[in-house]
Amino acid sequence: MPNPFSLYWNKDWTFQLVHMEGGIYIEAKGLGILIRKPYFPTENLLNAADNLVYVEDKNRKSLLRHWKSKK
Repeated sequence: MPNPFSLYWNKDWTFQLVHMEGGIYIEAKGLGILIRKPYFPTENLLNAADNLVYVEDKNRKSLLRHWKSKK
């Protein structure tokens, strides 16, 4: 049963909790990619979703800066 939820600050992403491989994962889909990380019951759900997208955004910006510096 799907359980999507969204964060108001970022309309381009959809999130859901997924039970697979013997664990629970938080999954984010958006901007043509899918990212997933383990979700632990002690975590705040909104903070976990926020951190998942923040880490991906930080990584992409770093790669872009590196690519631009090579020109």
